[in-house]
Amino acid sequence: MERIRLNAAARNQLSTLKRRTGIEHNNALCRHALCLSLANPSVPADENYTFGGGVEIDWRTFTGGQDDLYFNLLTVRLAAEGRKVTADAVRNALVQHVHRGLSYLVSRREEDLLVELAAALVEL
Repeated sequence: MERIRLNAAARNQLSTLKRRTGIEHNNALCRHALCLSLANPSVPADENYTFGGGVEIDWRTFTGGQDDLYFNLLTVRLAAEGRKVTADAVRNALVQHVHRGLSYLVSRREEDLLVELAAALVEL
């Protein structure tokens, strides 16, 4: 995997989250969105995303150098769901989970969002 493509709605959600949180980097917000979505046991909706007007993030930038960690998280999730683990399946799962996670984050009240992000940092 070399690049992650997100749609225009995700780009808008990232802009909103940057404004609300003061976090400047898309990759940090997308990593949090991925983990938030992976924590939800339900399977994200299988959507066909249109990527025109969206945003692209380099895989290594997205993972912050933890390529194997994020790849394995997605692989384990696919296997737990009984799905075939292929490069395309991992890529699709990543996109679905990041989009769902961004929707979760942007729908939260600003106060709740900041508290949650601060608590996540404390746990590190």
